[in-house]
Amino acid sequence: MGSMKELKFIDEKIYETEINSLKVYYIPKKGFAKSYAILTSDYGSKDVEFSIDGGKTFKRYPEGIAHFLEHKVFEMPGGGNVFNKFTELGASVNAFTNNHQTSYYFSTTAHFMENLKLLLEMVFTPHLTKENVEKEKGIIAEEIKMYDDHPGFRGYIVAMKSLYHEHPVREDIAGSVESIYSLTPEHLIECYDAFYNPRNMILVLVGDLEIDEVEHLIAEQVKPGKPLDLVKKVYDEPMESLKKESILHMDLQVPNYIYGLKVISQKKDLLLATLTGSLLMKLVFGSTSDFYEENIRNGKINDSFSTEISLDEDHGEIFIGGESKEPEKVFTLIEDYIESIKSDENFFDDLETDLERIKKGMTGNFVNIFNSVDRIGVTTTGMLLHQEDIFTYVEKLKNITVDDVRSKFMEVFHPERSTKVIIR
Repeated sequence: MGSMKELKFIDEKIYETEINSLKVYYIPKKGFAKSYAILTSDYGSKDVEFSIDGGKTFKRYPEGIAHFLEHKVFEMPGGGNVFNKFTELGASVNAFTNNHQTSYYFSTTAHFMENLKLLLEMVFTPHLTKENVEKEKGIIAEEIKMYDDHPGFRGYIVAMKSLYHEHPVREDIAGSVESIYSLTPEHLIECYDAFYNPRNMILVLVGDLEIDEVEHLIAEQVKPGKPLDLVKKVYDEPMESLKKESILHMDLQVPNYIYGLKVISQKKDLLLATLTGSLLMKLVFGSTSDFYEENIRNGKINDSFSTEISLDEDHGEIFIGGESKEPEKVFTLIEDYIESIKSDENFFDDLETDLERIKKGMTGNFVNIFNSVDRIGVTTTGMLLHQEDIFTYVEKLKNITVDDVRSKFMEVFHPERSTKVIIR
């Protein structure tokens, strides 16, 4: 392999090289019976508008196209069920698409080389015809409709559409029935050619592998990618939310609620911003926070109460949600609490001990990732796509202070960036 980095305190290494323009990363796990491979395109659901001429001209594609393409990659020329082929080789295979990536992966305890060859063949051999694209539209349309009765998912989409004015992250990853039926094979081929170029992809391997043999296989299976002049659309998204309140009627016995916040873009050090944001949410609204313990005790919230923070380079969201017969009162509770923190100069100073405890817990969770080849692969891939170094995680977490958390709180909690969704 090329270069090597080491996380000394838990004796872990990551090797990096480039083979025919494909970036390859290997995390050795000596003695592990299970091995894992994940091949990822830097192409997600939000990448619906892009340029292939360096930004001179842009073309917009229907929402859901990245997810649709993920489905079609599993269909190889000559027919046959590729899932069955992996199963016959003792592997479990799957894929996922999110806002910023499309990943194909397998895990196995046997025949790793044969499975890796099949994965590379599958992803780098597109089979897109008018007939198989039309057939897939009905399948994905049914998949989209399956979520119509899911209050949590419906509420999330309403919240995203309420937070964002134009950024495509506001749309369902799978698109809509209308957008799916507007897709053509030409659309899919153009997006495949743009984003499934080895120059736009990474391969992460985890396990007890003969890496020289693996490198030789990759060199045989992957053709060098053509030079890319790919530019993704950048959106000038207003900071305030589009819509402040929404009610979704679904005949629920107990209403659900979502309090959402749009977070400013994280242009620098996304890992540090994410760690600080996670610490903030655990300190302020987590299960050991004063807010949670007091309001669980007095019955104003219940154990469905949860929080989530998600940060990306060009968007970010905080969600606070749960179930309540009086969701309006929970919204008032949340907003009053936020305002009380803003007016209390010493609020975070009193949480120094709690901060250190949470940091130790997060460090322990990070170390535990290295006991699972699947978790290593997924975590490493996500960080690499954001140009983050997984081996700086612990040091950055360790150095976050109460002042950093206070600053993050003041940065993200602004009422004009919020939305409230009730699902009844």
